Amino acid sequence: MGDEARAKAEARIDRATEIYDRHGVVVHVLWVGVAVVLILGGLAMTVLPGPAVVVVPAGLAMLAVVFGWARRLLLAGADEGADAWEHVKRTRRWVKVLSVAAVVCAVGGVLAWFLL
Repeated sequence: MGDEARAKAEARIDRATEIYDRHGVVVHVLWVGVAVVLILGGLAMTVLPGPAVVVVPAGLAMLAVVFGWARRLLLAGADEGADAWEHVKRTRRWVKVLSVAAVVCAVGGVLAWFLL
């Protein structure tokens, strides 16, 4: 991830931390509880239907407000995601087309297996 994007992400976490710090113990416990439920639900969604790639980072972002290890993990994941996106942008068009075709065929095969 670029330095500008990383600074923006860190600033958002810092703003959320300031808001978090204004509240009492009950809100702190609920915050961490909801974050843990989101992460566990997202992990379940890796094998069950659901948007795990959205839910797990959301829970991790909530934990990043409280714990330094979660903040480092979230920023490292964002770095890797940015690197992956740059790699996809550099990939040749025919590779992208073949990749999409392979995914469509795989999904179609799984659907056909379930329906037949």
